[in-house]
Amino acid sequence: MTGLYRNSGLEIYEKSHYSHGEHITEVEQILTWYMPGTKRILDIGCGGGLHALEFAKKGFSITGVDIEQSAIELAKKRNASNKQKTDFMILDIEKDELPYSGKFDLVYSIGNVLSHIRKDNLINVIRKIRGCLNDDGIFLFDVLINSRPFQEVIIPDKDENQIIWKRKIDEKTGIIIMDGIFPDFGFEQHFEVWGYTIKEIRGFLKTAGFRDVEFSEKLDFKTRIKTKNPISLYFKSKG
Repeated sequence: MTGLYRNSGLEIYEKSHYSHGEHITEVEQILTWYMPGTKRILDIGCGGGLHALEFAKKGFSITGVDIEQSAIELAKKRNASNKQKTDFMILDIEKDELPYSGKFDLVYSIGNVLSHIRKDNLINVIRKIRGCLNDDGIFLFDVLINSRPFQEVIIPDKDENQIIWKRKIDEKTGIIIMDGIFPDFGFEQHFEVWGYTIKEIRGFLKTAGFRDVEFSEKLDFKTRIKTKNPISLYFKSKG
């Protein structure tokens, strides 16, 4: 999660994305292929801790980090109610060092968190993440894809908690300008993120020392790409 979802924005984000337990489904999809010998996981951009606490319920040892104090406070509050084995802390993955050398079996960052990192700094962040993984540890994340033709208006199929996204791309920089309209909440967002090609992400990962790069539209990684023009993709690779 980034500074995008502050205060009431975080609450609206969760209601619009996870009101039907989608975070539970996403964790279950990850667990269709993730079978570690040990169970130490780092959640980068953990937000209010929904995914992290779901992993903790299943017996994993979880550390969650986020740049937003309000998000970490919410995650800790939820954890106090559930009493799961977790650790949440405020951390800026662009500016701060990750004090977890070789500690984790899995590092994940979902919700297009890495698309909010400056493009010229992404490789440095990926290197820091690799340093957190033990031998054969896995890095799982998603980013926005700037494939062509670029889809400028995104309207989801379901009516409830609908979000309408309007997007433009700066052809020179690759920056995607996003405007989100949340009709059910009377809430709007404007932010700028970076989009990537599959080739670019593969290159970043290999330069940082990752191997066995896979990508998919779904977290279960059973199918690589189904739609002609995916908005974002999941990637996973070994450290």
